[in-house]
Amino acid sequence: MSKKIILYTKAFSDLGTFMDLIVLNVVMYAATGSTVWLAATMAVRTLGGVLSSLFSGIVADRYDRRKIMIYTDIFRAIIILLLIPFPNPVMILSVAFLIGLSSTFFMVSFNSEIPQIFGQDKVLETNALISRLTSISLVAGFIGAGVITDFLGYKVTLMIDALTYLLSAAVLLKVKWESSTPKQVAALASGFKQKLKSVGNDLKEVYSYIMVAPMLLMVNLVFLIGAFAGSSHNLGIPLLAEDIDPSRQGFYYGMIWGIWGIGSVAATMIIPRIKWLQSDRIFYSCFISAILMSTGFIVFLSNLNLWIIFPFAFFTGVFDATFTTLHSTILQKTDNHIRGRIFGVGMLLKSLGFALGFVVAPILLEALTLPKMVWILHGTLITSTIVIALVALNLNTKAKSLPPVKPSV
Repeated sequence: MSKKIILYTKAFSDLGTFMDLIVLNVVMYAATGSTVWLAATMAVRTLGGVLSSLFSGIVADRYDRRKIMIYTDIFRAIIILLLIPFPNPVMILSVAFLIGLSSTFFMVSFNSEIPQIFGQDKVLETNALISRLTSISLVAGFIGAGVITDFLGYKVTLMIDALTYLLSAAVLLKVKWESSTPKQVAALASGFKQKLKSVGNDLKEVYSYIMVAPMLLMVNLVFLIGAFAGSSHNLGIPLLAEDIDPSRQGFYYGMIWGIWGIGSVAATMIIPRIKWLQSDRIFYSCFISAILMSTGFIVFLSNLNLWIIFPFAFFTGVFDATFTTLHSTILQKTDNHIRGRIFGVGMLLKSLGFALGFVVAPILLEALTLPKMVWILHGTLITSTIVIALVALNLNTKAKSLPPVKPSV
């Protein structure tokens, strides 16, 4: 069986993730009519990601990553189905939290295993295909969830959502690959104090690794601020959809994200053909794509005209996919023994950024309009990225101007 089936399996899992992202938010907003509850749904999902990010990388480096993916898929299917008999706000928040928790485990294990499955020389090409499949899943998931919820109701959407997770788990049970050997876990099983010490040593090793790689540190800073800014459009798009047509919020919510996803697909078809992305230019391309991504979000979230919203949603999808693909590629160039923890840190930064954003965004939304809130958060990303890119350029210029070090005799 082709190794690429693993990527298509992950796409099934992504399909479920994108469907429940739409349906959880739509059901919560329909039940409460409150932006505070809507923000809380996104925030607790992010909180689950924050908590699991603290140890998901360590688990991915120490245990069988394939089994972690299977268990999290089955778990997500079960908890999504619980919303059918219990569609109340407290249960929605609980499910959102657990989805955030388990999805991070899946993503960290999956991303960490890519170089082992396909080889370091195929990382950029593989990541582009992953982004393309993710974007296709996003298009199908968001548009599908919007249309199905609009015509058949949220319960049917939830059942299809759970089915995608179960299909993903079933394929992973059948597929085998030469996984990296998990470390011995004796130290983790010998008491609480030893566990804490082991976790501390792991985090210290990641910190030391990142600190001697300044470009990796800077890309992760942009990723952190990008997650902070991302809370504005995650909160803003369902509100924009309601402003367009309150009676068909779910439909327009799915359509906007779906067109964004089509832009992402287009980007992933182009990225592998740009050969110079294999060089150090990948860092600056990552910075530029972050700036263009934020610009697109600012434009279409400041409008109610569909002829502006849809083209700029497509534009934003192109550069959002470029940014995430290049970021994953940069992280996957790290050493295998620490890669899971590096991705764990990446997910932690993403979750922390989202968590902070979901605190700030509703406060700004109470005092300001939706466009102004988006301008502030995405303007922060644009400004910060320009500063970080200039610092990185300065560091590289200084490094190139230094004379070569002569070997000691």
